[in-house]
Amino acid sequence: MTDSASKPLLPVHKPPWPPAPTIFLVVITALVIGSFQEYRLRTATPPQTNLEFAEHVFQTGDDQTALKLFGELANKNNPNAEYWLGHMNEIGLGVPRDVTKAIGLYKKAAEQNVVAAEARIGGLYSNGDLVTPDFSQAKSYLERAAYHADPRSAILLGQMYRIGIGTAVDQKQAYAWSEVASFEGSEFAARERDSSLHDLDVIDQQAAVAHAHDIMKEIKQKTTVPQVPEAK
Repeated sequence: MTDSASKPLLPVHKPPWPPAPTIFLVVITALVIGSFQEYRLRTATPPQTNLEFAEHVFQTGDDQTALKLFGELANKNNPNAEYWLGHMNEIGLGVPRDVTKAIGLYKKAAEQNVVAAEARIGGLYSNGDLVTPDFSQAKSYLERAAYHADPRSAILLGQMYRIGIGTAVDQKQAYAWSEVASFEGSEFAARERDSSLHDLDVIDQQAAVAHAHDIMKEIKQKTTVPQVPEAK
């Protein structure tokens, strides 16, 4: 029996090296891909002018960066950024508290139909805890927010009409706005609505119900208006 070790060794055929031009192309391709990826990372526009990123920074508690980002957007008339800057000035986040400046920013945002700004101005002027009460402005801004389907503003507006704050007592209006707010499931609004209706005679009750329906139609029309586009 022949020992396998005594068998002649077969020649080992090594795969030929790629030609030099091929190696060169592979290297160049790798370098180009790597450089392109690095270029993308370095030149990718950071979302510093993006509202969502600014809001994310704000939520993380980085007030100084949030102020900077919101400020950049507000300078481009972004209404949502104006609202957030107003919020930060009202509370004193990253800046000394300045309610007057906050209201100015809220009003700029409200001019572009930011409902939260409309509602906040109405709340500030009606509560009178941070500024001198101004029920005329409170009613005006609460009405704007309520017509933009903000239920809390509708509740406050209904109370103003029910009690006669900044306006004459009007139980039909009080019923109508409480009815609007009750559609969002507010039990308090439903109680206010029923109380206002109880104070009306049959004819006025019918008029109040009809007025509530008219308000709902107008709200539906106003809330179908396209939102203000985000500033880039």
